[in-house]
Amino acid sequence: MDKMELRQCPAHDSPLKYIKISSKCDACYEDHHDNKQGYKCNFCEFYLHEECVNVKIPSRHKHPLILKLIKMYDQELCCLCGTDRIPQILYQCSKCSFRICIPCARKPLIFEQTKAHEHKLLQVPMKLRFTCDACGLCSTEYPCLCLQCCFIIHRACIFLPRVIKINRHDHRISHVSSLGPGKWICKVCYEHVNGEYGAYSCLVCSYVFHSKCATTCLTIWDRRELEGVPEEDEIEESKPFIVIDQNLIKHFSHEHNLKASLSSLRLEEPREHCYACTLPFYSEFCYKCTQCNFILHDACANLPLKKRHQISPQILTLCNKGQFGVGFANLFICFACGRYCTGFSYIKHYFHLYITIDVRCASISDAYKHESHPHTLFVILVDNTAGTKCEGCDLALMLLLRCKGKDDCGGYNLCFTCATLPTLVRHRYDDHPLSLCYGEKNMNVTYCCGICEEEVYSKNWFYKCNDCSSTLHTKCVIKNLIHSRIGDSLVLGDKGSFDLLPNNRLSRPICYLCKTRCMGDLVLNDKADTSIFICCFCGFSKNFLGKPRFLRG
Repeated sequence: MDKMELRQCPAHDSPLKYIKISSKCDACYEDHHDNKQGYKCNFCEFYLHEECVNVKIPSRHKHPLILKLIKMYDQELCCLCGTDRIPQILYQCSKCSFRICIPCARKPLIFEQTKAHEHKLLQVPMKLRFTCDACGLCSTEYPCLCLQCCFIIHRACIFLPRVIKINRHDHRISHVSSLGPGKWICKVCYEHVNGEYGAYSCLVCSYVFHSKCATTCLTIWDRRELEGVPEEDEIEESKPFIVIDQNLIKHFSHEHNLKASLSSLRLEEPREHCYACTLPFYSEFCYKCTQCNFILHDACANLPLKKRHQISPQILTLCNKGQFGVGFANLFICFACGRYCTGFSYIKHYFHLYITIDVRCASISDAYKHESHPHTLFVILVDNTAGTKCEGCDLALMLLLRCKGKDDCGGYNLCFTCATLPTLVRHRYDDHPLSLCYGEKNMNVTYCCGICEEEVYSKNWFYKCNDCSSTLHTKCVIKNLIHSRIGDSLVLGDKGSFDLLPNNRLSRPICYLCKTRCMGDLVLNDKADTSIFICCFCGFSKNFLGKPRFLRG
């Protein structure tokens, strides 16, 4: 390539101006240079040192190399370091696909001190097929070698951290050069780990992890190297309540004392609903407030204050107030199932954002057993573009529970929305309990939903009455408010405060927004003007919640 072409700005295609002031070079990435001369764009900060353009550097390849300017639309990277910088100046081979950036071309390709190996490593500027001793992956790249002990490694794996903490395990894990003989299974992907190569291992128990599985995904590892950092008791062991006597506790979420008792056996509405998981009681052991109607399931009263979950690399904190955003109270969207919820949640605050998960979804973690499948399911994040669909609703989602027994069942995927559907529910449409049917895979039968009167796809999940054989869509029975407690008071930004009431009046109210009869199980009632009702479909829509003006404008 003609060197004069490099004296043009890649963004503006304008000539670079020769100046005698040093700046950060877009070729070698150095801020200052002994030679104070260079070329700069008149319209932006693009700058090149003069000797980065004119001076020949040592060859790292068997063929002649020429300079090339990589612009915004190019996808070419340095073959040795793989650094993704745009714009970038590369030396490129005219006969093959080899490319090398100026920093790699100038410096000796020797790594003197690394965490990965005790001897110095030499990077070979030749593409080879090899298995990395640090991560166990086979690839065709430009490896780093230790000639003294036949050690071979990816350049990126040289910088693997030695000690880290991930959200799949409560203990720290350390990188080891090999696991030794044995049947090792990675606790992230649940695939085989070759014990001859490097991996992460827990020194307390027998858990192991692929090097790439533990460090690649941002939701698994928080990017902190913990070698030399004192270990802290990050998971607090303190209980969420104080025991006052044999039948009385003081829970963190409530100002009054709670007494151990049995819940009501009442099956029709209004029933008692747990303030944590928002599900109704059916004559169960619980904790009731001695002064008001606050009530918790026994299991919900014992929920841990701190918890690890696959949605976040940091520890989540139990919260008794939902947080949808600024100006909202007692309402949040569960990250795992996507439903609007009004109960307790596990939450992590990132800057001005909240990652929130409902307590029912938070209880689903690795090695989960669901009645719909004979094998154990594991939480995974999948590429949404891959088209992986849930067996229950046939939707493609990113957070799934997956079966690893592909040889036995051909694979099985389940989303959190379907995994948290109750197996037995009561609905005003039917006098009998409704059972969750997990689809009829080998039958081509057409059903009709008794609520919306549209077709029920029999291969997906649906609710069925075993007494009168009626069928109903799961979305018609449950809607989006399975994790919302009747009677809660919600603050919906600048729209005001609303009570979440059962839609069980003899004459269904007319929605203030869509002007039709409210058809859902629950309805929003404006506290400032009790004559205004909003159906939940309209009230929780982005169109309504996103409007900046007040409801009655």
